[in-house]
Amino acid sequence: MHTPVATLRTRRRRRTLAGAALAVTALTLAACGGSGADEDASGRTRLDVRTDVFYTGAVLPLVAGVEQGIYAKHGLDVTLNPGKGSATTLQTVANGSDDLGYADAGALVQAAGKNMPVQMVAGMVQRSPLAIFAKKDSGIGSAKDLAGKTAGYTAGSAPETVFPAFAKASGLDPDSVTLKKVDVPTRDSLFVQGNTQFTFGLLNVTEPNMKEKCKCDLAVLGYGDAGLDVLSSGIVTSDKFAEENPEAVRKFLAATAEAVGAVDKDLDGAVASFFKVASTSTLSKNVVAEQWKASAALMTTDRTKGQPFGCTAEADWRSTIQVMEQYGGVPAGKLTPADVASNAQLNGCADGLGKK
Repeated sequence: MHTPVATLRTRRRRRTLAGAALAVTALTLAACGGSGADEDASGRTRLDVRTDVFYTGAVLPLVAGVEQGIYAKHGLDVTLNPGKGSATTLQTVANGSDDLGYADAGALVQAAGKNMPVQMVAGMVQRSPLAIFAKKDSGIGSAKDLAGKTAGYTAGSAPETVFPAFAKASGLDPDSVTLKKVDVPTRDSLFVQGNTQFTFGLLNVTEPNMKEKCKCDLAVLGYGDAGLDVLSSGIVTSDKFAEENPEAVRKFLAATAEAVGAVDKDLDGAVASFFKVASTSTLSKNVVAEQWKASAALMTTDRTKGQPFGCTAEADWRSTIQVMEQYGGVPAGKLTPADVASNAQLNGCADGLGKK
């Protein structure tokens, strides 16, 4: 069986320009360097794939798909690595140090607005789960109640990246909130321990975990309730990799679709696979399972319901772009859905999205 634990792998390709691993300013130069996907000794195509943060139930098909050999069956040798936020994952994908990633759509649009050459090739959690959580006895019942309050803040994490848009849409002065820069685990621990009054997170990831850890009732401020009609997370890659390796992308998406089916068919087995990979995870088996159930319920929007895995709708992308133009600093009129998304490597999608 293919061993998916990145720390046990000695093979790690580096196709990044020296000194430019995370530099957005070097992305144009990076497009001129690097090479396409290569093969391992068994002839399988090697792919480096990075998630948005450390593994959660939201990416259970990716983790289980590697551990259970589903990607290998499709001719792929996948090394899965945890990320440090969607913005960072988009950067490593764009500069070629990762081939594909799992990242937030809103963060992708913001990155593309800054000329980052990235695109989403499949939606996984399409209906937005972005939210802010507070304890019900905190007195926080609306966005304006966050003024004067403190939260942990993880740069590059999707809810934090889109927070300025949420604040503006809700009539909250973002400067009235105190934000402590920390990583995601610390952000959540500060909230559970009562050292912050609210925390950022996802309905499908944070809420199941918080309910178990803090053993409290939660007040939830969903970004969608503030009118932010944005797509959520999916599989992303660089324009360069998609153009040079369409077959590798197609195989990865087909394998991921199969992995989603396998998780739905045997959730307990998928969770067992999860902990073989993420052996140091502090999540419980129940939380991982609940995170996937919540994620699966958000896999499509009203426009993509009933379509095959991964298909995204042009109208959903148009709405996401408009929100990011209004609140997220994306120049008006700069981007179209075809600039940020493609259904080209999926079958049976209603919208023929594709990069220009």
